[in-house]
Amino acid sequence: MVVANAMLLIIGRALNMLKSQIDAQGKAFEETGGFSERLTAKCLEAREKDQPSAPECPLCGKPMRRRNSTKGRFWGCGGFPDCKGTRPIGQEGL
Repeated sequence: MVVANAMLLIIGRALNMLKSQIDAQGKAFEETGGFSERLTAKCLEAREKDQPSAPECPLCGKPMRRRNSTKGRFWGCGGFPDCKGTRPIGQEGL
C-alpha cells in the first residue's frame, strides 16, 4: 500500500512538471512564434537587405519590394496585403 501511494505521488508530480513545461512552451510560442514564423521573418530580412534602393510606398511610406506578374515586373508595397500600393519599375525617384 505504501509503495502504491508513493508511485501515485511520483506520477502526480511528474504530470504537474509536464503541465508546467507545456504551459511555458505555449507562452514562448506566443511571444516568439514557431519555426515557420521565425523562418519567414529571416527571409523577409534577407530580401530587404537585397534591395537597399527600394522606393517608399506612395500610400503608406513603407519600403517597396520588387514583384513579378504576368504583365511584368513592378514595385509592390512591403505592407501587402494591408496596403496595395504599387509603382512601375523605373520610377524609384518619384
